[in-house]
Amino acid sequence: MIKIKLVVPRKGYITDAFERFEEFNQLEEAENNDDGSVKFVLEEVVVDADQIVKLKLDADVVISRGLITKLLKECNELIPIVDIPVQGIDLIRCLYDCKARFGSKKVAVIGALNMIYGVENLSDIVDLPIQSYILNDIESSASLVDLAVSDGCEVVLSGLSTCKYAEEIGLGAILVNTGKESFRQALIEAKRVALVSRREQEKTKRYQTILNYAYEGVIAIDLKGQISVFNTAAQEILSISKGNLIGNSIYEIIKHGKFRDMFLSDDEYEKDIVAYQSIQLSVKKVGIFLKGKKVGDMVAFQDVTRIQEMEGKFYRKLHLRGHVAKYTFDDILYRGPEIKRTIETAQHYSEVDSNILIIGETGTGKEIFAQSIHNHSSRKNKPFVAINCAALPENLLESELFGYAEGAFTGAMKGGKQGFFELAHRGTIFLDEIGEISPKMQSRLLRVLQEREIMRIGDDKVIPVDVRIVSATNKDLMQMVKSNDFREDLYYRLSVLDLLLPPLRERREDIPLLVNAFIQKGHSDQKQIKITDAAKKKLSEENWEGNIRQLQNFCERLSVLYKDKLIDVYDIEMFFPNNSKKKIVLKQEEESGMSPGIHLSERERIVQTLIRVNYNKGKAASELGMSRTTLWRKMKNLHIETN
Repeated sequence: MIKIKLVVPRKGYITDAFERFEEFNQLEEAENNDDGSVKFVLEEVVVDADQIVKLKLDADVVISRGLITKLLKECNELIPIVDIPVQGIDLIRCLYDCKARFGSKKVAVIGALNMIYGVENLSDIVDLPIQSYILNDIESSASLVDLAVSDGCEVVLSGLSTCKYAEEIGLGAILVNTGKESFRQALIEAKRVALVSRREQEKTKRYQTILNYAYEGVIAIDLKGQISVFNTAAQEILSISKGNLIGNSIYEIIKHGKFRDMFLSDDEYEKDIVAYQSIQLSVKKVGIFLKGKKVGDMVAFQDVTRIQEMEGKFYRKLHLRGHVAKYTFDDILYRGPEIKRTIETAQHYSEVDSNILIIGETGTGKEIFAQSIHNHSSRKNKPFVAINCAALPENLLESELFGYAEGAFTGAMKGGKQGFFELAHRGTIFLDEIGEISPKMQSRLLRVLQEREIMRIGDDKVIPVDVRIVSATNKDLMQMVKSNDFREDLYYRLSVLDLLLPPLRERREDIPLLVNAFIQKGHSDQKQIKITDAAKKKLSEENWEGNIRQLQNFCERLSVLYKDKLIDVYDIEMFFPNNSKKKIVLKQEEESGMSPGIHLSERERIVQTLIRVNYNKGKAASELGMSRTTLWRKMKNLHIETN
């Protein structure tokens, strides 16, 4: 909504103003196919000319006439003021009216210059003697009337207060009325000005918001040193709590020193470091030019300490997002003494920054221990970066570990790329399958361990790094050293602290606890899955060559297949490797025409029981907890033959 205020000396001063305004709106909508998205409203404000200075207006644009327009423009710079033109047709109407009422008497036309300019030229048209007098302020109106009288004028054509005085001293007086055409012209101009002003305000607000939410402090001044821009960041950095600083002199706001001298200098600056009171500022300054002519200067600056803090926060958010250690020692499940001793040793290791070599078979949980060590150390709030050295070819592994400079090779990212050692700065890097790296990579890695610095591929700069190195292997590195497959000096650098993880077959007492956890983890429903103690005992007797990982996969399969029943020995034996009973069941299913897996758990239980009791149906029914009739019916439905 755009608010237009009509400022007049008395109510109804503009004849039928609101009716004309509504008519104008309707015509505008009809002519321009206005969709009504911008609504205009008109309000009338009555004020004496001598009260203009005290007038406070809340409007997008103001319409007024004559002297009031002149006074409003003098005391108001923010709101657009539109003057209602006194067109020739308005003056001609008034002069003809004057001639009809008072005859051919000499007429004094008194008003502001914008109202009566050129009125003498109408003398021949209306056949009246006309004398014009320019009114600059309301106090001059009476003296101008007196001057007109001394010039032989008998009728006054003017505004309200002037006509009133003329009548008081016995002169004829006619008020100059605003015609319909003039008012329409003023409304057209008011609408145009209001829309332009609104767009400018929106643009200014947009830029001001951008400036206020920028991290940099921004100050702009004109050639006289008056401030035109002083954003929120500038006030915060310089600890200036004063409100609106626009229009103030830069000399009054910025304290004496090198920073203020920059504003006074004609030179431009690019990222200079300047001290201001107790802070260090990174400053750049450029000139502001309009059509090739300098009109001011802009200075942008940041607190150097704050920049460092922001870089630290950005670094942590960017790199910790994908490089976080999730596991702690509390996540390691155990009952037996072997893992307890291993955890205690790892906790001691985590308290120092020495390199750790974790040795263990595949699936024993080497990465979980590495993450737990990191989370138990003083580096726990820093990055944990893990890489599998066996998963990448040598050239790719090198670029991932050490990074590369811009243009180092075809396809290199613009600006280069940080390697994992840089990403792990002040944190931990975990090198899994360390025994798989090539001799060339062993040499480069040895230098990092010795010097604690890296060099990106294609670069000549040395970058210091502060990292804790934890490596892991399932190979006998000492044997590889003896066979010249692994550097002896690198081995001793990596294995300052050795941590040996026992295989699952050496910690069988932990298996029931692990089974419970893995079965529930692999089950997405809210219901608990139960497994019998006999089944757990059976699982504990297996060797699990793949260790914890193999056991977890096995339990996940059970949780999918037996989510609605109690899991017993019969249910798990089917899936043991090289199980001869599994072959018997599959053969019977194939001979009976059944698809493998249908009613698998129910059928398997019955088949296994029958095999164990030498197909004695009475004993089988008793062990299965059902009657002989029920057993016979189930065998028939499940196509179990006992020939």
